[in-house]
Amino acid sequence: MVARPSNPTLPAQNKGFTLVELVMAVAILSGAFLTILDLRVKALDDAFKYNNDRLVNRVARQKLDEVSYGLEENSSGEIEIPGKKTPEPWRWSVTIQDQSNTEFGPRLLFIELTLEYPSVYSSSSSEDDLETVIIATRVLVNEQNPLYTYAEPTSDSLNNGGF
Repeated sequence: MVARPSNPTLPAQNKGFTLVELVMAVAILSGAFLTILDLRVKALDDAFKYNNDRLVNRVARQKLDEVSYGLEENSSGEIEIPGKKTPEPWRWSVTIQDQSNTEFGPRLLFIELTLEYPSVYSSSSSEDDLETVIIATRVLVNEQNPLYTYAEPTSDSLNNGGF
């Protein structure tokens, strides 16, 4: 039996990481970082779009209220948003229909407002970058109300007085 002496030229315990392990660790950390960054960017984008949608709905509701209460005499026009620079003014139009089923008494008017506004992500003022929101309401008015003069009768109004 021959005893072998320990070989001093053999490497000691391997300490540290190999290059492959380092590359994999960096790839995993980079993937996690990019995922978190993407979530943050998407959250900011969603918040920006939500704020814009809220502004559009508020402006549309305000203009519809102005028309319903008789404060706005025009049936179309442009809205400039204070504090917001847009490539062009927002355009609106309104249609008023008489939905009454009787020939006398208060009139039931259906008021529909269409608001065209630039897309959130548009940088130009082309027609392709416009978005539209439609909002409607019904109001009861008497025959002397100025809104009634603008109302168009619907095709089924006054037909046999039924619903």
